[in-house]
Amino acid sequence: MRLAQEALAQLGPDPVVVDVGCDHGHVAAALGAIGVERRRQRLPRREDVTLVVADGLTPFRRVDLAVITGMGAETILSVLDAGPRPAVAVLHAPERAWALRQGLAARGYRIDAEGLAPEARGYAEVMRVSTGEETATGLGLAFGPKLLDDPLLLEHVAHERARWAIRAEHASSPEREAAEAWLRFFDDVSAQRRSA
Repeated sequence: MRLAQEALAQLGPDPVVVDVGCDHGHVAAALGAIGVERRRQRLPRREDVTLVVADGLTPFRRVDLAVITGMGAETILSVLDAGPRPAVAVLHAPERAWALRQGLAARGYRIDAEGLAPEARGYAEVMRVSTGEETATGLGLAFGPKLLDDPLLLEHVAHERARWAIRAEHASSPEREAAEAWLRFFDDVSAQRRSA
């Protein structure tokens, strides 16, 4: 919510704000957004939110701020690809956030801000992006270049390291090499944060 509200404060008057997959409608209500769901039966029963049955952003001519959370990385990227291209987007993929970041960079988005929030199985990685060139590359991009200053960084790194250690233990040779690269990355990030 904070990342979306910060973006909203920087947009001009009467911005078009769309919450794709609005679910319960709380975020749409807080942002004054249009809530979108693909099926009528998924729309929340709310009178304080404008609701639309649609496939992502496709019915809109312009979107100033898109909020797309709780979906897979590939689904979020397909929603953005179908357009229109939002000026700013706040995104969260519960799994494979690294694939979302890489896909965004390949599509000409840059990560402006990121934040961590505790959730049931670890930490949600929420990012705010806009059009522009992403300067982070490799594992720095995949992990989240703006997460390095988050107060929850060390807890998140420990959680992610444990997950990748299990993968490394059970992976075949090429997958094990990738997992071991992640483990070295996490160790470096932890050491840098502790020495700062």
